[in-house]
Amino acid sequence: MATHTPVRLTVRRHAESVWNAQARIQGDIASPPLTAAGAAEAERWAADLTVDAGIRTVWSSDAVRARATAAAAGRRLGLPVTSTRLLAEAGAGVLEGLTHAEAARTLPEPHRVWKARGDLDAIPGAESGDRLQARAIAFLTAATGPGGAELYGGAQLVVSHAAFLRCLVNTARQRPRTTPVAIGHGDTHLLTDPWTALRPERLNQLWRPAAHRVSPGPDGGAGPAATRFVVKLVPGLGADGRLDQYRTVQHAVSTATGTPPLLAAATRGDGSAVTVRRFVPGTTLGHRLGTDEEWELLDFYQRFNTRLGAAVQADALTGVRSLADRIDIALRGPDNEAVRELRALTGDRGLRALFHDRSQVADFDLHRDNTLRTDTGQLLRIDLDSLCPGPPLLGEACALVGASALYPTGQSASPYERPHVRRLGGDSDHARELRHLVRVRLLLGLWFFLAAPGAAGTEGSERHAALYRAALTELTALDQEKGSCTR
Repeated sequence: MATHTPVRLTVRRHAESVWNAQARIQGDIASPPLTAAGAAEAERWAADLTVDAGIRTVWSSDAVRARATAAAAGRRLGLPVTSTRLLAEAGAGVLEGLTHAEAARTLPEPHRVWKARGDLDAIPGAESGDRLQARAIAFLTAATGPGGAELYGGAQLVVSHAAFLRCLVNTARQRPRTTPVAIGHGDTHLLTDPWTALRPERLNQLWRPAAHRVSPGPDGGAGPAATRFVVKLVPGLGADGRLDQYRTVQHAVSTATGTPPLLAAATRGDGSAVTVRRFVPGTTLGHRLGTDEEWELLDFYQRFNTRLGAAVQADALTGVRSLADRIDIALRGPDNEAVRELRALTGDRGLRALFHDRSQVADFDLHRDNTLRTDTGQLLRIDLDSLCPGPPLLGEACALVGASALYPTGQSASPYERPHVRRLGGDSDHARELRHLVRVRLLLGLWFFLAAPGAAGTEGSERHAALYRAALTELTALDQEKGSCTR
């Protein structure tokens, strides 16, 4: 993993806006401009900036008042202003546009919450504290996390808003997010190496898009009531408008399946994207499970894919790799044992037509490593980035691979009672189609660890390849036996 380069952020609130002067609550409204006094104050601040300070990026929210303040700094330093929604003010819901006097008279309880300067969860339509902090974490990751210094420089300026800056500064300094902070129009704060301050812990193998658990707040977020988040850096997700589609689909997925919702997401200058969700405590499942646990897991995976298929239409995922796309990628690569068998399968016209069917959405990468047994005993899917349009039985095939076929049997388990042995036996059209789809799923997994960039040759890749080889050997035996019955 590349060495992390620390970044320094100088952050400040925008200068005085027209609505500030009117004592009007702006929230996330973008339009109020600076007053004449505010514009003059922004120019005075910018005049004190020096080119030799090494600042390479000037950030701003997309609100007029913030962009105008940042523009003064940009002119002074000869830099463009990079605007992002991540730096927007906290949405104030029903209070936005009201003067404080109007809000106190007509909406006294929401106004009291706003004046208390804590989380705004109790205000109708307002942004929750978790979403606000997730935006702060997404920005800190994008600007100062892995690769941030290379993309945006080791010194950066940030212009944002009062409530958001309170959360941003506290998050970067390991304090409760609502701790009082100096947020006057001229106040600035220096944040040194915020990414390290979040105490990131890598959660997954190096061949997957990097996922980190970050722990803002006192004591590294280790207490029983701590709020922790999972941050992912996904290559390519920020290019060609993919992130907008991703947000839409992920909302549908989390609503339908009960998985942790996407709280914040943003593109980066290299075409990647940052995503943030809540961290859910629990235990990932071991590779060796008893037969009853495998049946429970299969049932969970199948219900997950059923809900997924009902919530997300396959034709909405035109840019997402289908089963046929995954096969084509493997066939275009170097020759190996997986490629040779895939080539033989796709030489059959009927099977080729089956693999090109994309009428159903499935979760392609169901397996035990990214399934959580939560502290309340529930099973939970914790990686939501492997949607795959394919034939109607693809979801069942992926569920069988992830619940049973890919893993060695538990010591006390009877192999003849395992889900994949029972479900893949027989000579029905259903069983034959399932066996073909399970085989392709296993071959693609084997190909990944033999040839995929970032996976082949890395630590643990041969061990995973061996699991796929063993599963394929067992499947071949099942195919030859054409055993009986389902559970």
